[in-house]
Amino acid sequence: MIRATFVMEQHLGHLTYYRNLQSFVDESHDIQATWIPVTYTNPNGFWERVPLIPAHIRGTLCGRSQVRAGLAQSPGDVAFFNTQVPAVLGGNLTRRQPYVISTDVTPIQYDQMSKQYGHRPDRPGLLKIFKHQVNVALLRGATRLLPWSTWARQSLIIDYGVAPERIEVIPPGVDLTYWTMQPRSANDRLHILFVGGDLHRKGGHLLIQAFQQLPAGTAELVLVTRSQTPQITGIRSYHHLQPNSPELLELFRTADVFVLPTEGEAFGIAAAEASAAGLPAIVTAVGGLTDIVIDGETGFLIPPGDVDTLTARLRLLAADADLRLRMGQAARQRAERFFDARHNALRIVATLLAATQERCIAQ
Repeated sequence: MIRATFVMEQHLGHLTYYRNLQSFVDESHDIQATWIPVTYTNPNGFWERVPLIPAHIRGTLCGRSQVRAGLAQSPGDVAFFNTQVPAVLGGNLTRRQPYVISTDVTPIQYDQMSKQYGHRPDRPGLLKIFKHQVNVALLRGATRLLPWSTWARQSLIIDYGVAPERIEVIPPGVDLTYWTMQPRSANDRLHILFVGGDLHRKGGHLLIQAFQQLPAGTAELVLVTRSQTPQITGIRSYHHLQPNSPELLELFRTADVFVLPTEGEAFGIAAAEASAAGLPAIVTAVGGLTDIVIDGETGFLIPPGDVDTLTARLRLLAADADLRLRMGQAARQRAERFFDARHNALRIVATLLAATQERCIAQ
């Protein structure tokens, strides 16, 4: 048995990833796992008590303290980071043992989606060059890199010069014993489901426009989001549902189609959940979504911002219950093949075991 230290960021979709991974890794008899959650906040910590420090700097300093304290207190035979950020914050402690990095997006890709994510890239200059060199050294120094998608894999190769043989795509996946495909009958109205914390960035406003172009009374739209939503006939909104909650799962089970016309997306775990629930999906052809939805087979890929094509695809699915069923079955089969969280967690365990074996051989 080897000792593995898992350093896990706790924001956005990474929280669901962390919970799923932990539940399955802890079942393994090959690894003694120590989990270090990185929240970038600590109400009682030193940095929270220092005045006049900007919030984003305070968060970085707090995260740095969490990562370094965790690595110092829990040395392992191998370390796993669910993004490259805590690996950078770990400094020399990261390189004390073999390390493996999983990531949904590279820094360069994140900068390219800065408008969609409200992120401000560094200006051209020495700081930007220095940060890139740090990331290049970190990513090339990893024993293995486990991007969530082929989109992220390409960036690791092209933008960071990582050898392809050291990269393996392992998406986060979902618990297929919980996310199941339920029998569906042809509804009088098309039940459309959207799940996205930020309504605008995830393209919810575009979906509302498309929904309003459908014939009155032929569809129902359910929005699961933290954002405020308009009061429109035929639209229901949920603002406080938690990931993997029974209430959220029930909405997937009663939907006919999942739609995510996002303007920018690193992966899109909700689309993988829709696949597991046996839903055809209409999503934009951006980021890792192109790994989840196969155009014309498990759903449709559409260009970002294309309301007309979105409307046409909704009309097509509304008129053809058999097509919805075939696509839904194909989506479930794809989820079983690629997005089984238990299976993918075991692949990560195997990667960590191989990393320690390679170190022993090298020594």
